[in-house]
Amino acid sequence: MLKLLKPLLATTATIIIVFVAVSLLDIVISAFYLRFYTSAAFIVTFGVGGVFAAVLGYTYGTEQAPEKNETIRWTIIIFLVLCGLLFFFLLSKIEGGEYKPAFMAYGITLVSGSFLFIKNKLE
Repeated sequence: MLKLLKPLLATTATIIIVFVAVSLLDIVISAFYLRFYTSAAFIVTFGVGGVFAAVLGYTYGTEQAPEKNETIRWTIIIFLVLCGLLFFFLLSKIEGGEYKPAFMAYGITLVSGSFLFIKNKLE
């Protein structure tokens, strides 16, 4: 059980760090390019961030694992899917305001980005 904790903590930290980085990037983009900034750009920014969170979360999670086996790999994939569903369903409803589409885009791309690792082609 403890050998699963370090990879899951690394994955969680990566998801949160990427979300904060995308939020800051969104603020910077909206400040400098206000004329060209639309709600579609807002959603796409967080969607791309979700894919990066899935890829980086999987990569850092597997790097932190003491041994690389199928149990660790599937645990991280399922954890990424659960985190994405958490963003899509729970956190977007809690926020409910301006950032609801962003949370949903981040969550759905986090889930779909984690599906890239099911066949183990991106190792």
